Amino acid sequence: MDIYIEGLTKVIKKKQILSDVTLSISGVYGLLGPNGAGKTTLMKILAGLLEFSAGRVLLGEELISTGTRVKRTDHIGYLPQDFMIYPELKMYEVLEHIAILQGETPTSCQSKIKDVVEQVNLSEHINKKMRELSGGMRRRVGIAQLLLRKPSVLIFDEPTAGLDIRERVRFRNLLKQLGKRHTVIISSHIVEDIEFLCTKIGIIENGRVLFEGEPEELKKKAAHCTYEINVSFAELDEIMATKEVVQMSEEPSHVVVRVLSDKPIGQRVSPRLMDGYLALLKEAAPLE
Repeated sequence: MDIYIEGLTKVIKKKQILSDVTLSISGVYGLLGPNGAGKTTLMKILAGLLEFSAGRVLLGEELISTGTRVKRTDHIGYLPQDFMIYPELKMYEVLEHIAILQGETPTSCQSKIKDVVEQVNLSEHINKKMRELSGGMRRRVGIAQLLLRKPSVLIFDEPTAGLDIRERVRFRNLLKQLGKRHTVIISSHIVEDIEFLCTKIGIIENGRVLFEGEPEELKKKAAHCTYEINVSFAELDEIMATKEVVQMSEEPSHVVVRVLSDKPIGQRVSPRLMDGYLALLKEAAPLE
């Protein structure tokens, strides 16, 4: 189910956190932006946890929020960055408790819990206490408790932040699978997550929308300015000080540096999503 955000503005203590945000969200949608851009505030508004100052939010054709009229809906599930509740309870007990709060009986929720735990690939850990689970596992339990309500839209705030590489890969694969059955919104400052998962991207900075479109469109923002150059280790500091460096990789005798440059330098290369993202931010607020 698609979400439409129209002219959304959020002011806190006379400071504008979000300004006239308009987005059209479908499929697996990535919300990308620097820390402090307003992503978490926007996610909480979509989840019905915050009021806002102006604009409206629609779920399909249903108006779910307009200013101070915020309507909580079971169609939307929200998972914050860290999910940790009842550390001394077993995973099954936590999910059973949440299901009962939602109106299930201990008997009726057994099959539902079994199903959602299988979906997040945690069946063998179901009798472990929450404190015994890794960070990635706890977040998967967070997804399981969302799935108990069978929401149409799943919202994840910085879903892989702080996870090691193995847990990050597992979590990305799970989100990819969920995207086949749900509208999924992923808010992150980690470009690799967005590149791997998302079919559409929105970028906000300082509470304003800079871009919305497909990943290939964003890559094109850097098509004219992405280069790779080989530099010696002695030259590296100068390059770091004078160029917009995107990536470096060390070779035995030199360093391969990927840069954004308005003037030709080294070899022009095909842009990646990170290149397009940084080119867009540079265009919006040129470096001094």
